[in-house]
Amino acid sequence: MIKKQKNQDLVESFSGIRGIYGQSINRELAYKYARAYCQLFRKKISSLVIANDSRSSAPVLKKAMIRAFKDCGIKKIIDFGIVPIQVCEHGIVKFKASGGVYITASHNEPEYNGWKFLKEDGALLYPDQVDQLIKKACKVERKKSIIKELKKTKTINKNKEAIDEYINFILKRINKKEIDKIKNYKFRILFDPNGGSAIKTLEKLFKKLGVYFKIINNKSGQFKRLIEPNVKSLAYLSRQVDRGKFEFGCGFDCDADRVEFLVPSSSKFSREMGQMVSGQYALALSCDAYLVGTKNQIIVTNDCISFLLRDIIKKYQARVKEVEVGEMVVVKEMERQKSIIGGEGSCGGIIIPPIKCRDGIMTVVLFLKMISQRDKSLVDILEDYPKYYSERTKVKCSSVQAVKIKRKLEKYFRSSGYEIKKTGDSTGGLKMLVDRNSYIWFRQSRTEPNVFRIITDGDSEKKAKENLKKSIKLFNRFKKDLNYFN
Repeated sequence: MIKKQKNQDLVESFSGIRGIYGQSINRELAYKYARAYCQLFRKKISSLVIANDSRSSAPVLKKAMIRAFKDCGIKKIIDFGIVPIQVCEHGIVKFKASGGVYITASHNEPEYNGWKFLKEDGALLYPDQVDQLIKKACKVERKKSIIKELKKTKTINKNKEAIDEYINFILKRINKKEIDKIKNYKFRILFDPNGGSAIKTLEKLFKKLGVYFKIINNKSGQFKRLIEPNVKSLAYLSRQVDRGKFEFGCGFDCDADRVEFLVPSSSKFSREMGQMVSGQYALALSCDAYLVGTKNQIIVTNDCISFLLRDIIKKYQARVKEVEVGEMVVVKEMERQKSIIGGEGSCGGIIIPPIKCRDGIMTVVLFLKMISQRDKSLVDILEDYPKYYSERTKVKCSSVQAVKIKRKLEKYFRSSGYEIKKTGDSTGGLKMLVDRNSYIWFRQSRTEPNVFRIITDGDSEKKAKENLKKSIKLFNRFKKDLNYFN
């Protein structure tokens, strides 16, 4: 669900709570949510983890939440400090906490903040649990402890330990033989965490892997570009990849679940497909690297995944299971299917259990594994892949308009003979199959207020562009009709 309050910038959904700090997001709301979380899961909670990305507003929100935890009689609070969200999720399991909260607005700009509440397995709350939490938070009043015999709360810092445990997890997932191959390959990698949460983790991990790396924008909390890594925000990075003769460069968002890759401009792949490797290719390559030695696995993804993944994993007799966009939706289906890897092709983060969120850092490591394993450059590996092209845009409309316009779009495409797939409720994905290798996709954003996303993908660049143009035209036509009749 998406719930909007009087503050129009506030988004409350199963993807998390986020809005502009000082407007919809403030210490009072943080306190209410933390207290509601404790009340909702009171019988199961003994210790909780709290962590955050590097936004300047995080300490105020963290202080309010710790106060709420103390007022609810939580015996132990484990503070991981500034770490990527995947480090926080892994740490919940490793330190046997009852759950926790990660303070972030992910890929939103610095003026935003928010939080994601987590279960004892480190994953986000299930959608029905988030619904309960949102309702309960609205009713919370600030008062003293709800526990009759309040014991003193113990707060401990485990920043170093959480990062070290996460690094050990990654190293075990690729084994010693693969680590040796990575060390012997003599990589040159460029990282841009953009002042985000990944800086310390990147430094520690890639030193252990024996990789030569350069980190730019490495001052925590100092954002030198747009938070979301994309073609526009990482344009300047492409020149540095070329000048430094790096195998590739990569840029992260603030909580490091997203990553985007840039390859040298001189490569054939770059000239044809662009310097930025799309998230669709990143997911396909990650699965290609991780599925070696397996058979008949089910790869869970969201429904705006390229058919590229289907083509790449068929050599492992693996198949794709599509669900609605949303990390927790993917994770829940992965649990049901017992999937060993999944993800969302809209960004570069893959999901590998027991961590149950997108993991941009693990994606980088799988790239290194594939390159060293095949003894081929990244661009040469990508050049061997089938060519698929994605086009996307965002259009503005209210949430009420979005639901009505989507109904009209479905009716139009159904009457035109398209095969249609739908996920989720009225705000979920609407996918029209143009042919065996291409589609058109619509969905209301759950993380950006008043935004509607349109994506086209297929094995022809011309077709993808034409389908996007057609889709925008249809959307605007139906929006105009609504405005006219209103």
